[in-house]
Amino acid sequence: NACTGERGEKDARAMTQRVADRLGCAARDVQVCSTGVIGAPLPMETVTAGIDAAFDALGEGTMEDFGDAICTTDTRRKVRGTELEIGGRTVRIAGCSKGAGMIHPNMATMLGVVITDAPVATQDLDRLWRGVCDRSFNAITIDGDTSTNDTALLLASGAAGGAPLSGVDLDTLEAAIEEVAGELARDIVRDGEGATKLVRITIAGAASDADVRVAANAVALSPLVKTAIHGEDPNWGRIIAAAGRSGAKVVPSEMKLWIGEVPIYLDGVWQGPGAESAAHDVMLTPDYPIRLDLGAGGAHIRTIFTCDFSADYVRINADYRS
Repeated sequence: NACTGERGEKDARAMTQRVADRLGCAARDVQVCSTGVIGAPLPMETVTAGIDAAFDALGEGTMEDFGDAICTTDTRRKVRGTELEIGGRTVRIAGCSKGAGMIHPNMATMLGVVITDAPVATQDLDRLWRGVCDRSFNAITIDGDTSTNDTALLLASGAAGGAPLSGVDLDTLEAAIEEVAGELARDIVRDGEGATKLVRITIAGAASDADVRVAANAVALSPLVKTAIHGEDPNWGRIIAAAGRSGAKVVPSEMKLWIGEVPIYLDGVWQGPGAESAAHDVMLTPDYPIRLDLGAGGAHIRTIFTCDFSADYVRINADYRS
């Protein structure tokens, strides 16, 4: 676990070696995935016994079993999958994630594992996964806190057969993997600690990629925006203000804001109490989009999924170690 010094390094190597010895593989081929209390060494006797027990119990289990096993403050398992035809062969993709707090772009207290039987060259798999993570696991936020412990793995066995995918076939695989990873990422936000709403924040009209990212983060992370979401209050000024203070270039007289499909602020003008009433109706639902055009005229766009802040979030994290 994190911040455990030389003992932690030794324990991690011992875990990988124990698994490698039981599987007959190299220790470097074993990945350690861990979340937990920072600085607290893991109970190695329990871990070692657990590795042996898990190996002895190996069988035709399901991804649902794995999803149940890695839950911590999660309230439910997070498992997704798909099957499709690519290049004349059937390809399967399945994945599992965990996480409910300390979730923010640059990852978080989360684990994500996606597996496929597609044949993919190592360099293509690495490039593909980095892009997918940027648009899925690194495009969600619950509370703005990143973490010392996170892992997202993509494993490809090649068992579907044939030559490594390339060209359009590789693009098709990437889109399918992104759909699975995206659902797993959104499942994390849906199950955020104390969360009751999943909201898709899309920022457009930005002058640069840097601008669209900082503006999206500012809106999705704002405690005032998140509490307004929880209270189902279309307090649109909080959204505009968050983008305005983000450091991104904004042109207030050209800004536009929609809650759901309801235009509530167009070209710098509030659209009135009728628009707010319609937006409130949208906010009563558990899953909806918010779209903001910064008015800077650029083509850059970014989508981040966020959730509301509730009293339960404070309670869960105040009592975390009690």
